[in-house]
Amino acid sequence: MNKWRVVRAKAIVALGAVILANAIGGGGIVPGITAAALEQGPQDPQEVAQFLDNFFAESEIKENLAGAVVVVVKGEKMLAKKGYGYADMERKLPVEPDRTVFRIASASKVITAMAVMQLAEREKIDLNADLSEYLGGVRIPNQTGTPLTMRNLLTNSTGFDYGDTSELTTADLNREVSLTSFIKNSIPTVVREPGKYYSYDNLGFTMQGYVIEQVTGQPFEDYVREHIFHPLGMTNSDFRFTAKVKEQLAVPYNVMGEQIADYATVPTVLPTGGMFSTGTDMGKLMMAYLNGGKLGDKQVLEEKTAAEMISPQLAIHSKLPNMAYGFEYSNQQIYNGRNVVEKGGDIPGYHSAMWLLPDENVGLYVNVNKDFELRLSLLDAFMDHYYPEKPSAGSKQVPEISSLTQFEGVYSDLRNRMWTTRIQADKGMLIATDPLGERRLRQIEPLLFEDENGVKAAFALNEDGTVKAIYYDQKSDSWSIKLQPPSAYPDIADDHPYAPYIYHLRQLEVIGEESKEAAFEPDKPISRGEFIAWFIRWAGIAPSRQAPVFSDVQISPYAKEIQAAYEFGVIKGSGSDRFSPEQPITRGEAATIVWNLASIHLKAAPEEVKLSGTTDSWAQKGVKYVIAKGLYGPDITEKAHGAVDYRSQEAMLRKEAAAVLSKFADNLF
Repeated sequence: MNKWRVVRAKAIVALGAVILANAIGGGGIVPGITAAALEQGPQDPQEVAQFLDNFFAESEIKENLAGAVVVVVKGEKMLAKKGYGYADMERKLPVEPDRTVFRIASASKVITAMAVMQLAEREKIDLNADLSEYLGGVRIPNQTGTPLTMRNLLTNSTGFDYGDTSELTTADLNREVSLTSFIKNSIPTVVREPGKYYSYDNLGFTMQGYVIEQVTGQPFEDYVREHIFHPLGMTNSDFRFTAKVKEQLAVPYNVMGEQIADYATVPTVLPTGGMFSTGTDMGKLMMAYLNGGKLGDKQVLEEKTAAEMISPQLAIHSKLPNMAYGFEYSNQQIYNGRNVVEKGGDIPGYHSAMWLLPDENVGLYVNVNKDFELRLSLLDAFMDHYYPEKPSAGSKQVPEISSLTQFEGVYSDLRNRMWTTRIQADKGMLIATDPLGERRLRQIEPLLFEDENGVKAAFALNEDGTVKAIYYDQKSDSWSIKLQPPSAYPDIADDHPYAPYIYHLRQLEVIGEESKEAAFEPDKPISRGEFIAWFIRWAGIAPSRQAPVFSDVQISPYAKEIQAAYEFGVIKGSGSDRFSPEQPITRGEAATIVWNLASIHLKAAPEEVKLSGTTDSWAQKGVKYVIAKGLYGPDITEKAHGAVDYRSQEAMLRKEAAAVLSKFADNLF
């Protein structure tokens, strides 16, 4: 569910290397289980339990884990359901697969999609009909002329300008926000042709829950309980934070191991990521998907529908699929050539993942109650242990290399606008540079490439044959569209020291809403309101439709962006209910906003650097983070003994604001 859900590739690779080198190997084989037997995948419960015990016994896992639940199923048999660590670290309460409840976050989407497909089977919903037929009085503006359909919502191909809202959780446990009111206050605009672009879309799945209510006349959670939870025997699953859920819920912890306070979701019943469940219940769900929509004598989907839901429905290339219905394909380089469909979820303190291998009739599920990443390492180990990649027969035929210059350019991620990928052709290969570094892409088929680590990338073309987008499986939540060169500012020459940063933001359409002829005014202080507006556009966050919490922003042209920043947690109330949007923002204030985003949403740790000059105590973490990451222009230089004077109390200039955001985009990790 997390807006900032990306593959933390460097951390995962480092951790995975330790685990794979030390843990799995032969130590996971139970005496009597032969290598030949293992080639048939997980079969023996004792052997599967040993494999999992070895994985979770590794020091890198054990020392960082709070608690985890893991389930392995095959056919209609639950081979393993195990708890590790603690559901409550203070009280030393162990994780119990049958009882301990976790938030499953975006894994909720596969339940919502199942409910939609049930209604499609009953001809209550036509997946290809104009969605407006099912929206009651809600109307979604559409700039494309192509109708938006339920199929587009199911495959994250809506074409919405914003697929995420700024507020998905609230500390107010008594607050009630209905699906109807949420949808009416979060209406997006379709700006790209539906069905043609992939971009992870929380709003689209919340909208599916609203449609279910409109079609059935039942609250979403009642429909799901009656038609999915009850028949599958998922007795400890819910979409509401009830007293029972609270009593069984694993305590969430942040990356530092500190307890996270209870929170509710917005809307209160959140189809895109608000479900609670146990490991045992999720095992039952996996078995239903793998066994033709049936568990025991209960049928929740027709066999052909269940198969359709876990088959590719949207792909940038036939060998690089993106979406099934509710399920996704990501990190495909560790599938070892097998057919794997997956769904992960991230919400503060909980991180889930479900992987289904339809051809093997096998499923794997894990959830943790701490902001600690182990999921891909687990899958990598699982696949290498049970389904090792088979050596290819003979040498691969090298394709005839087409002209690579057509792929050169700057690409902007459709979900996280600031995530920029730059492509250059070099000696028969493509150089791809993004916030995770630089890699070389080798063409293996027309439009399909592979990097040094086996991670694939593919391009999509416009009807006229020009390149329109790239998908690189290292960041698996959306395509990136190819950008046109930015128009020039009359006062920013190409050799201006801040030109690269200013034109980067203009190319991303973060700035430049003024007339094309307007000057940029690089040495003018930027106001608090305008900096927030740049920041929100840069982050790809939808402007808020809620009433402003600050009394002095109602008439500000940036009121919606300021409110969104408040809801997103990057600005705080001052206690005086004022924001002073016209006042110049100081460098320390801007750095603090950057730090709030990095620490809250990217889980960044504090940095330690030497400061000179004067920096207020409240701005210290932000300024140190900005300096450590180099998020400033050439006007800031290192002083004697390695200290840096960020001039924290001075007003930030427009050129420096552009440098902060542009460089932050290129240094997210």
